[in-house]
Amino acid sequence: MRFFLRARLRFSGGLEGLRGEIGRLLEGSAELLRRGAPPGREGARVEGWEVRGEELELRIVSDRYVRAHSALLRLTKELRDLLGKHRLGLRGMEGEEYRIELPSLPGEAEALLRGLSYQVERGEGGVVLTLRGLSESDLRRGTVDRLVSLVERAPAAPQEVQAPRVVREEEGVPPLFSGNPTQEMEKRGWIQEFPGRGQWLYGPPFAELLGAVEGLILEEVVRPLGFREAMFPKLISLEVMRKMPGYLDGIPEGMYYVCSPPRDPQAFSGFKAEMRLRKRVAPELLREAVEAPSYVLAPAQCEPFYQMFSGRRVRLEELPVRLFDRSGWTYRWEGGGAEGLIRTHEFRRIELVFLGSPEQVVEIREGVRERSENLLRKLGLRWRLTVATPFYLREGEREEGGPEAATYDLEVRLPYKGDWLEVASLNVHGEKFVKSFGIKEARERRIWTGCCGFGTTRWVVGFLAHYGLEEVSWPEAVRARVRVLSTGEKGKG
Repeated sequence: MRFFLRARLRFSGGLEGLRGEIGRLLEGSAELLRRGAPPGREGARVEGWEVRGEELELRIVSDRYVRAHSALLRLTKELRDLLGKHRLGLRGMEGEEYRIELPSLPGEAEALLRGLSYQVERGEGGVVLTLRGLSESDLRRGTVDRLVSLVERAPAAPQEVQAPRVVREEEGVPPLFSGNPTQEMEKRGWIQEFPGRGQWLYGPPFAELLGAVEGLILEEVVRPLGFREAMFPKLISLEVMRKMPGYLDGIPEGMYYVCSPPRDPQAFSGFKAEMRLRKRVAPELLREAVEAPSYVLAPAQCEPFYQMFSGRRVRLEELPVRLFDRSGWTYRWEGGGAEGLIRTHEFRRIELVFLGSPEQVVEIREGVRERSENLLRKLGLRWRLTVATPFYLREGEREEGGPEAATYDLEVRLPYKGDWLEVASLNVHGEKFVKSFGIKEARERRIWTGCCGFGTTRWVVGFLAHYGLEEVSWPEAVRARVRVLSTGEKGKG
């Protein structure tokens, strides 16, 4: 992989009289531009330069170890120090042309280039990707590095879905029910499908059973591990979502977007007139009145936790921090579409989030795993533990320097389907979120984050799929927590 960059720097005054000093700085930059490259590797070098009035053009060649734009930023710092002595400041920079030689460019990778001015030339030796008009922000904020990383990771062909690696599986007690619990609850009036896609109205019987299951999770898993309850916002700004790895850059199609209304009654005059005269909801008139989306409904529930520490320095001696949130709904447009209560777009969760040293984070996740397994045993469900790949990584990929098993999934068996249902995801992020949110340790010691999500709606469905809706069949641990739920009459609980 080779990089060729032609960049232009613009200063606050003429550079003609400073050619000698600029030349000496650039000619002596070899060691600076090799720094970080392995022994025997070239790194980067200045192939040529030219002064034109207030502008300096640089031509930089590099290998993959010190990429040309990184070399440009190193030189820019040195030039600012030099020219600052002459009271000249840097006013801006632009990557006029950036050629990148790649072994290949998968077809779907070209979608990543949308919005950039680019050209692709293919030959027997590989691919030359040429970018033009890169802004200073593109050069400084790692756009090229992310592009190259995404191109390298893009699969040349659709990947086969691999069977999950099962770590452990336990049978539980024999199931007492073989029907579909969603259909049975609808018949009894426990739940009712709501007009929104993937939404349900949950009546008192379901709500009380959900409360019982959530109470067990809190008492058996969450509170014994030292987690304290917090209440997180569920309206998440796009700026916060930008820092969440794998969401806006990976699954933007899986989120619900929210528009802010203007505080101007006149902006809605056409929409209100249509409602009053024709009793018709006119989305096209709403689109004219509201602003572009600026929020999403919380798709992960843990986003506010990382924002709490964004740009801050923490002390290892004051860690770990352990919080949990159960204050509202989670919203995702699930892949594969809605399916009963096992795949909804609005669902209940208990979300555990934690920050600490790598050892602390792994220990906390392992504590959650062990206690969750014990609770599933107590409930008598058939369950298994699998190793999963975090959604922000490719199948089988592992973050460099990250945990051995980044994600465990806990799944319960659905007898009526003969299939497994994920009810909890237990994650160690390594430094992924720490870096994305700019969280620092006061003495530069390593810190990690983790999160564990319990899909409590799914816990209830898995429980009912195993035992049915008759309370007499339920384990004492649950039965003792609920009143008599059903009378046999539709709509009553």
